[in-house]
Amino acid sequence: MIRIEKSLNRINNINWNNFGKLGDRSDSDLVYEYLRRTAKFYEKSLIKPYPPFYLDVVKVLGYKFGEELFDMNLSEFLEEKTIKNLSVTLMMLEIVKGYLKLSKFLDENPCYTRYLEIYDPLIRILERGGRFQYKDSGIMVQNSGLFPLYGWYEKFLGKEPIDISDI
Repeated sequence: MIRIEKSLNRINNINWNNFGKLGDRSDSDLVYEYLRRTAKFYEKSLIKPYPPFYLDVVKVLGYKFGEELFDMNLSEFLEEKTIKNLSVTLMMLEIVKGYLKLSKFLDENPCYTRYLEIYDPLIRILERGGRFQYKDSGIMVQNSGLFPLYGWYEKFLGKEPIDISDI
């Protein structure tokens, strides 16, 4: 249960008082890197890419290991304030659910740890006080702009990684 505990702490420790107030232009670099990592995930997995706004890595990989994981009741794991803020947009809520499902899955299947990095850029946006949502056929990043998702897979598959370690 080590990985899931770390992930739950990460989400619960977000300063929700800053939520949606501190996002800036560098959040677009985080979305860029999320889309690039997601495209690489689909390429390496040889799985047809789905739109990246509700990514659930465990489900995409086809694993089933307990209905409780797929029907995750967030109120059992997260503080009420956290759930309230995540529920502002369905995309944020679903991304965090996917992140937590994968974290729980990794406690029993550590060979898939590399996939956890896919979610990291979007979680960082929340940690920085930013906000993102699916809107107008793209990912809208507060104070940053819109990433259109038409042809996203082809567009981001060949992109070079960018260093987000200081963001």
